Amino acid sequence: MKQRTNLLTIFIPLFILLSVVTIPYIWIILTSFKTRPDIMSTTPVWLFQPSWGNYVEIFHKDFGLYLTNSIIIGFSSTIICVTIGTLAAYCFSRYKVFAGDHLFFYILATRLGPPAAYGVPMYLILDKLGLTNTHIAIILAHATFNLAIIVWMMKSFFDDVPKEVEEAAYLDGCNPYRTFYRISLPLAFPGLVAASIFALIFSWNELFFSLILTSGETRTLPVMIPSLAQHTGTQWGQVAAASIIQSIPVLIFIFFMQRWLVRGLTFGAVKG
Repeated sequence: MKQRTNLLTIFIPLFILLSVVTIPYIWIILTSFKTRPDIMSTTPVWLFQPSWGNYVEIFHKDFGLYLTNSIIIGFSSTIICVTIGTLAAYCFSRYKVFAGDHLFFYILATRLGPPAAYGVPMYLILDKLGLTNTHIAIILAHATFNLAIIVWMMKSFFDDVPKEVEEAAYLDGCNPYRTFYRISLPLAFPGLVAASIFALIFSWNELFFSLILTSGETRTLPVMIPSLAQHTGTQWGQVAAASIIQSIPVLIFIFFMQRWLVRGLTFGAVKG
């Protein structure tokens, strides 16, 4: 009886949490297959004839181009900021950096400000370099803005890697570079996956920099979706269809990385 009570106290909250998370997403999926009269009905329509019309309409509006831009920008900025941030985090964790604690705080403080505070100077700099309205501009903007959180996350993961393991590698003849790539990085790989997912999500959903630094053929999905709100009315079916397709690449990436993601989120929680 006690065991059954314990199971109920575990599964009931989990079921409620799962319902809160999934029901809105399921509703968006259903909306993407509804016609406009079904969507605008005063009473919820649960039984309807599914239609692919909303998906067809958004691809007639160059949705494929915006999706391609989001994929290029999202994954490129993630690779850049994770690569630089991981190396910087390892230096903060393992070496004595001049004013390291203060410098680490200053790097993290850049993430505390609102994106609007960096928008104008970043636009002016990129405009002087002739990079506005290019993929490079938005990739650099996203990588720069997400770099701080990658450094912060990865430093905590490297701190949890025992230094004795690296010292043993030095005794076996490994140099610092080989020790990092063969010992420290594989041990912190779950954390690297977790940091990569956070960076990708931030870049994938970012709107402000994508709006002011790009135009026309270089704009991303977060910029395209608001354009479906027109003076004649918002195309809610198309908004739902675009939102579902936008979520698929990130869900696929998380699905293949979930094994390391769970380990990364719990990395260092229990120490022997």
